[in-house]
Amino acid sequence: MTETERPTPPDAMPRPPVGPLMRAMRRRLDVTLAALSAETGLSSGYLSQIERDLATPSLGALTRIAHALGADIAQFMPVPRGSGILNRAATRETTWIRAGGMTYQRLHGDFPGATFSAFDITLPEGFVGEADRHEGEEFVRLISGRVEFRIDGSSYLMEPGDTLHFRSDMRHQALNRAAGPSVLFWLGPSPVLRLRETPHGQ
Repeated sequence: MTETERPTPPDAMPRPPVGPLMRAMRRRLDVTLAALSAETGLSSGYLSQIERDLATPSLGALTRIAHALGADIAQFMPVPRGSGILNRAATRETTWIRAGGMTYQRLHGDFPGATFSAFDITLPEGFVGEADRHEGEEFVRLISGRVEFRIDGSSYLMEPGDTLHFRSDMRHQALNRAAGPSVLFWLGPSPVLRLRETPHGQ
């Protein structure tokens, strides 16, 4: 699917910025930035940038922030509802954290015990992701564009069709090097875009 064929997030869906929502929730719970940093593995400076709307977290980072605050990621962004084990291309939903930022098209199914997530991710022109490290491993295949991954001090420039497979505990960062958007397929272990289960009786 080309970029022009990909679903476009509707401008008619106003959404409060993630930063102010995150700050209000953190303060209500009396959680310091240092404590949130220790829980998520994200630096206090980066978390402060998110709260001041100067940085946009990736989906994985936002998932960790939401879980650390005892919240559903759906409190920060719309979450496409799962459709079981078959995901139809014609009805596949696209979501995003911030207008003009990365967009995510969910590919994985939705069932108890699922251990990985898969997305087609579009990086806008000029995108520079946060440097991150966490548990697990990740697999990336570049569909279109040109993307540089920096992993533990080494640089890997990807062209369409190239793949990358690495441990997530290695510090990694993605940068879009194309004159336009780049699209990649991403597979990782994080159970992102799945609502937290509510215990029976609550």
